[in-house]
This record gives sequence, structure tokens and C-alpha cells, in this order.
Amino acid sequence: MKENITIHETASIKFERIGDAYSKFSTDTNKVLDDSAGAYISESFKDMKQRSNKTLEIYLDEACNDEEKLECKKAIKRYFLNDYNDFKEENLKLSVISFALLLIGIVLIGILIFLERISAPYAITLILEIIAWVFVWEFVDVFVFSRFTNRMKMNRIKKILDAEIVFKDNFVK
Repeated sequence: MKENITIHETASIKFERIGDAYSKFSTDTNKVLDDSAGAYISESFKDMKQRSNKTLEIYLDEACNDEEKLECKKAIKRYFLNDYNDFKEENLKLSVISFALLLIGIVLIGILIFLERISAPYAITLILEIIAWVFVWEFVDVFVFSRFTNRMKMNRIKKILDAEIVFKDNFVK
């Protein structure tokens, strides 16, 4: 009998003070996670299992209040949710483009069949056949491979969005 063992994985990041987590261009009303912090967090989650319980520990040298911690959590979630939505939107665009490529390829194959039935010159049918198969291959490339790459990135971001964020004050140096 297979046991249900829950795996718990932790990533961590350290800031001297909570303000270091934000971009230097952030305003007081709209805090934005610093890109280098976002890249570090993303890299920290790269090898984590999709179905494990994940925690992001944020170590701070200076204590902060609960409101600042909540604001930081929101900034982190917002940062990665924006990336997630961008990849999701790009996948939708790639789906539309890929089906347009497939449709063009099918139409060109239909024209090719028509031209072969009316005994069009071999050079014209050969060129049209090559062009048609290029469109069909591009459909496969865009629909399968490009979307797959985006889905991998979305899965990594989903790990971060699902993670519990915990603050650890008084980091020991």
C-alpha cells in the first residue's frame, strides 16, 4: 500500500530591511517587488516538486510590523501573478497563431490537390507542397513546443503563488 507522504520544501531570501524587497522606483501606494529579488525567488523554486507544500521564508535583519509584512506578501504575489497572466495571455495568442498556420497549411494542401488534378506544372506543385508543409510544421512548432515552454514557466510561477510566505525576524548573521 502506498503511503501519502507530504513533502515540505522551503526557499529563503534575506533582506536587511523590508524596503529592500521593493524596486527603487516603487511608490508608497504601489510597492513593486525588485526584479533581482523576483529572479532569485523564481530560481529558488525551480527544482521544487509541483505537489509539495512550499514555503518562502523571508529573513529580515530589522523587525517590521504586520502591515508591512502583509504589504510585502501582496507585492510578491502581485509580481508573480502578473508574470503568470502574461504567459497565459501569450499562450492564448500562440494558440490562435498556430491554428491560423494550420488553416493556411490545409488550404494550401487543398489548392495543391486541385492543381495536381488539373495537371499543373510539376515545379509549381512542388513549391506549393513545400510551402504548405512549412505552414503545417510551424503549427506543430508553435502549438506544441512554444506553448510547452510557456507552460513550464507558468508551472514554476504557480509554485511560488501557492507557497506560504513566512517572515523570520532577527536573522542570525
